[in-house]
Amino acid sequence: MLSPSASAQKPQVMGWIPAYGLEKSMQALQQESHILSGLSRVGLQFWNPSADGRSLVFAPINKEGKLLQVTEVRQVITWLKARKIKVLLTVYNNSQVINKWDWALAKRAFKDYPKEFSKSLIATMRQFDLDGIDLDLEGEGQLDDDRTAYAQFVRDLSRALKKENKLLTIDSFHSPCANAPNMRWWEDWRGQVDAIHSMGYQDLYEGSTASFTPDGQAICEGGAAIFKYSWQLAYGLKSGFRKDQIVMGMPTWLDSWGEGGMGSGISAHLQEAKKLGVGIALWDLQLAAVPWRSKALWIEIAQLRRVPKQTARSSP
Repeated sequence: MLSPSASAQKPQVMGWIPAYGLEKSMQALQQESHILSGLSRVGLQFWNPSADGRSLVFAPINKEGKLLQVTEVRQVITWLKARKIKVLLTVYNNSQVINKWDWALAKRAFKDYPKEFSKSLIATMRQFDLDGIDLDLEGEGQLDDDRTAYAQFVRDLSRALKKENKLLTIDSFHSPCANAPNMRWWEDWRGQVDAIHSMGYQDLYEGSTASFTPDGQAICEGGAAIFKYSWQLAYGLKSGFRKDQIVMGMPTWLDSWGEGGMGSGISAHLQEAKKLGVGIALWDLQLAAVPWRSKALWIEIAQLRRVPKQTARSSP
């Protein structure tokens, strides 16, 4: 696969609008116009797999099961695209009603009915004129038995999206030792996806010295400090990705997390990401912690995206 254009190799700033947080997210974006200077992609976390695994349905926005309306979705897309922001369809296997990550629901789609599910994803992407698909299908526990099926689904979906010059991104757990999809699965997606979002939130920071031991198992990676940005990046490079394709999840409900390194504030973590040349993934665009709305912070975020481009090459 040929490497994408140089402009696509800049670190990305990804943010999500959840179905239940649409109003607050749009208020933040519309009231704080400087956010648009740094934001490059938005995932609309508006869709669930259907119960039969063959198609998509709108996600409920509250515990009573009220659904998003098509007019609301189109308004958000039109507003974002008018401001030159890439908009992705994010499909996820959770909701305000079920309040859990339903791996059986996800597996029914990608493993039992992969062709039908893929066709529905692409058809919905076309229906709303979106720029790609973001897979946020998550499961807790030891789920490696499903790794092969997930890899095949990603491979086939990627092939179809490349024909239309569309993006494919995946949201991943931030450990190689538990849950799904996890970091050990990354190598399966080499040459298939445009970005991996490692969604560790407050676990991830360059000063981390924490190790991780899954329940009933040996310590992960021999006790390495796996939650360092630099450790995560090295793992991604080893798996065959460019540094800009490894995107670190950050918690926008917090104004500080972790300790050590350059500090615990948002700016310190941004500077560490910039130094490494990685992107950032913001959960979510409600931006509940007030500092995430500041103009000065978004100037820093915009600078993060101006890391000098890497030399273009063919992907493995």
